[in-house]
Amino acid sequence: MKTIFALAGVCAASLTLAACGGNDAAEPTEAVIDDTVATTPVASDAGTYTSLTEDGTELAISLNADGSYAVTEAGEQVETGTWEDTAEGACWTAQGAAEADCATFAPGVEAGTVDMTNSAGDTLTFSYTS
Repeated sequence: MKTIFALAGVCAASLTLAACGGNDAAEPTEAVIDDTVATTPVASDAGTYTSLTEDGTELAISLNADGSYAVTEAGEQVETGTWEDTAEGACWTAQGAAEADCATFAPGVEAGTVDMTNSAGDTLTFSYTS
């Protein structure tokens, strides 16, 4: 009896393999990977962006959820005003200024950083905390 079950199992396994053995499937297709770079600037988020200037001074830009901002240099507040995200990037208008100045944000190379490029084309890497 054991031999009959063993032979039946071998026959069933052989038929299963024979049924799967055909190669009627179409050629495998290659995966298409979209390697285009996004041209839309990353939107800025409310939070604090900190960096060091060329002379090693700490620079912090605090973008508040209510649309206000403050810039501190070496721990001393040097500018306040309003900000908003626009098609040109994050634009801020300093208190008393006639027009806004804009910058674009892009993900930084290191985790938790962003690269900010100002209207003059200068780029500075900031760490971000919300």
